[in-house]
Amino acid sequence: MAILKRQGRANDARGLSALPIWLSLAFIGLMLVFGGMLLMQSYRTALRNGEVRAAASAQTVAANAQWMMEASNQALQRIDAALSLNGIRTAGKILDLEKAVGDLPIGFNYAVFDAAGHLRFSSVGDARSINIETRGYFAKLAGGQDLAIGRLTRDNQINASAFTIARRVMRDGQFQGVAAITISNAFVDRFWRTMGLGANSTVSIIRDDGWLIARHPEPDAEVDLGQTAWFAMLKDHQSGIYHSPVSPIDGISRIVAFQKIDGWPVVALAAIDRAEVLDQFWQNLKSQLLIVIPFACVLSLATAWIVRLLHGFAIRNNELERALERNTFLFREIHHRVKNNLQTVQALVRLQPLSPEAKSDVSRRIAAMVSIHEQIYQTDQFETIEIAPYVNTLVTDIASSFDKNVALDLELEAVAVDRDHALPLGMLINEVVSNAFKYAFNDTDHGWLKVRLSQEGLKGNLVIRDNGPGYDPLQAPQGMGSKLIAGFIAQLGGELHIERDNGMVFRASWPIA
Repeated sequence: MAILKRQGRANDARGLSALPIWLSLAFIGLMLVFGGMLLMQSYRTALRNGEVRAAASAQTVAANAQWMMEASNQALQRIDAALSLNGIRTAGKILDLEKAVGDLPIGFNYAVFDAAGHLRFSSVGDARSINIETRGYFAKLAGGQDLAIGRLTRDNQINASAFTIARRVMRDGQFQGVAAITISNAFVDRFWRTMGLGANSTVSIIRDDGWLIARHPEPDAEVDLGQTAWFAMLKDHQSGIYHSPVSPIDGISRIVAFQKIDGWPVVALAAIDRAEVLDQFWQNLKSQLLIVIPFACVLSLATAWIVRLLHGFAIRNNELERALERNTFLFREIHHRVKNNLQTVQALVRLQPLSPEAKSDVSRRIAAMVSIHEQIYQTDQFETIEIAPYVNTLVTDIASSFDKNVALDLELEAVAVDRDHALPLGMLINEVVSNAFKYAFNDTDHGWLKVRLSQEGLKGNLVIRDNGPGYDPLQAPQGMGSKLIAGFIAQLGGELHIERDNGMVFRASWPIA
């Protein structure tokens, strides 16, 4: 019967273990089907939102570009009207045309060139003499075109990339020269920052022949976009959207929207990084997952069984934790009582008819043992003990028990030692430091004692140095202190070196583990 009961409990346990697995598999299947549908819908929505943002941004770029063109054209007309018949031919002068031009935005600079392409007037201070006869837009104007737009190029007058809007100047039917306004590419950067399209988005203005005239970010060289797939769409569409797999300028995949500018041979572009658009898709996906929350109720049935099982484990864990706390308390209480008993022994020693020196030596040794037990129960360090605070207290207490003017220099690294090493190490330090105060500083008023505690790999190092007269360890008699020191070193499984170097130097090393 007992065997049957145990088998029954085992079968029940296996059943409880299998049920969460089957329920989880069923839930995962439903999640895959329903989640796949949501994923596809969210993906398409994110791309549509990206297209809408790109199209709206292209319209914004087109509006700014149109305003820029119209303002430049009006300024060029005023410059033309302000020039006298022979004004352009007056060589070597740069005249002030600010009243004629009016207020132009920051980044707009104007200039006038004669029929040979030489600079005659400029708004740029300290303008250098240049010739634009070879520029494409100058050739168009000299050939009879009223207005021309130059491609994006490096302008030496403003030391920045810019494009030019130029108008020919005619007098009595004769070509007299060119009035030009140069617009820095930084102007495009400024209104790109106001659009908030994303770090890898771009805005551009191109001519209707495909040459780039402005872009953020600025390209490294002149760019012809006339061979791109979306450029062919300009023939039949005033505006449109194109998903570019690879940008010909920087290789980034973007959603590109274009918008022709009425009355001007230019096209405005706005392109948004597809990766940034899909970041929004992932955020939307998280919100859409709220739809599948009802399906999580299925998983909760399995969770109920798991919780029931875990509840038993939790009870046992609580019992173990309480037992651990109880054991910790008992360990602490044991060390506390040992400390109290040692202090009682210390008091009894003082009552014994012994010499003052013997009483002092025994009391210090007992105090060293008291201190280590106090360190243990105050810090709850039962396996390993951080020895540096203990050494600091021990050396300070020994120094205070002697009426001598001795400077202490303690350099104690954080060294954790096994609990079985803590007591012999403390007793060892007690003997060495006590001997130093007894014998090293009798003939000096400026004694010093240095204690260094460190760890190198799995080995602990202790160095105690004083500035006393020293002694020859080979010739000195072996008293109780020397025997105790040797015994403590043996308990530590370490090595001891004593030498004379402007005083006595005590070096001890022992394995940490």
